[in-house]
Amino acid sequence: MKLSDIDLRLLRVFKAVAESGGFVKAQAVLGISQPAISSHIANLERRLNVRLCHRGPKGFSLTFQGQQVLDETNRMLDHLDSFADRLNEIGGKTQRLIRIGVVDSLVTDPANPLAAAVRRVCARGKTTVRIGVYDYLDCLTELRAGRLDMAIVGVGTDGRFPEDIEMKYIYDEFSGLFCTPDHPCGNESDPEKLTDLLMKAEISAHSFITNPMGGGLDMQLLDEAADISQGNVESTVYLTLAGTHVGLIPKHYVNQWVDSGDLVAVAPSTYQVVSRFNAVRMKSAALSDSAQQLWDELGHGTPA
Repeated sequence: MKLSDIDLRLLRVFKAVAESGGFVKAQAVLGISQPAISSHIANLERRLNVRLCHRGPKGFSLTFQGQQVLDETNRMLDHLDSFADRLNEIGGKTQRLIRIGVVDSLVTDPANPLAAAVRRVCARGKTTVRIGVYDYLDCLTELRAGRLDMAIVGVGTDGRFPEDIEMKYIYDEFSGLFCTPDHPCGNESDPEKLTDLLMKAEISAHSFITNPMGGGLDMQLLDEAADISQGNVESTVYLTLAGTHVGLIPKHYVNQWVDSGDLVAVAPSTYQVVSRFNAVRMKSAALSDSAQQLWDELGHGTPA
């Protein structure tokens, strides 16, 4: 197999689980839920066609093949990180450089203060700003490797960041279920019948959201081993517009298709997910003057 960004992400999850000694302990390192970790490990096992670990009442342990995969993963990631460090040294560093990571599709949210904050900082003097789009785990990886100064990422309202991460609350993002008007869920107003239809429907959601609606709705999520990835919001919208899936989509992102009549909300008063967006940085990192200015500009809000 040829390695992709998805494979690297899953291998980093596996490394964290193996070195932490299990799924529960890995939550503190990865900052994602145990069901999400389990889903990623199962995904990696399917991609590699091997069983990587034993998990159950007897505890967590690596299989023989799992230990082999861990050894190869450590060698590969060490090489990649050293290579990245050498590339960073070639470019040098400047006090007026700010490196920011964001998760995808935030730019359409009017509550997102990043662009305005960057404008204010740049107005104080010539500043180089680099913004990269990553998923949640890659943002943490880049922060820990010193290749980002800060990132803007979202977690559930009860989510927690790893202990080495400092966070600052910025705003809440609201997501809901959407489908095409001709989808079976698009015209059903009876709550019980709608719940039954949703249980049978294919629902596409962001990779790191697992059953966000709670136990009452069994989300049949795609996984990244499928032919069509649901690793970002945009791919979910494609599937939703195609009429094959119900999509869990941020409301600010989906508004244009709702306004045009291409998509409709599914029981918006019942099915809503709140993602709490925060600016995050390493507690141990010393920011440049310009990066510190941007951090200070990103607000001092408190969750409602």
